[in-house]
Amino acid sequence: MENFELEDAVKEVMDGILPKKSRKIYEAQYDTFVKWCCQRKLENVNEDVLLVFFAEKSKTLSSSTLWTHYSMLKTMLNVKRNIDVSKFYKLSAFLKRKSEGYKPKKAKVLTLDQIDKFLLEAPIRIS
Repeated sequence: MENFELEDAVKEVMDGILPKKSRKIYEAQYDTFVKWCCQRKLENVNEDVLLVFFAEKSKTLSSSTLWTHYSMLKTMLNVKRNIDVSKFYKLSAFLKRKSEGYKPKKAKVLTLDQIDKFLLEAPIRIS
């Protein structure tokens, strides 16, 4: 197998790692991180860089969103740069600390009686 054929085969396999439906979201999250690094003239990605990145994000995002961004960035850094973020224990400790006391918002759900009432009493609109 030629070198360029191997590179194409590896690229094809790596493309299959990312979820197809959310690939653009993962890539956008990675691009945001890369731009952030460029603005600060940071070339190497290490735990301290990610700590500062997530500390800045934590000022405006909820802990559940931080965990979502962490998960996406972890996957992308592993795929694009072969960096295993899961071994960055200070970063995961920081995210856990941010999650303390977090109360997720519970979505309001209609009861079966409310659904029945709506279906029976809602005005019928004929166009």
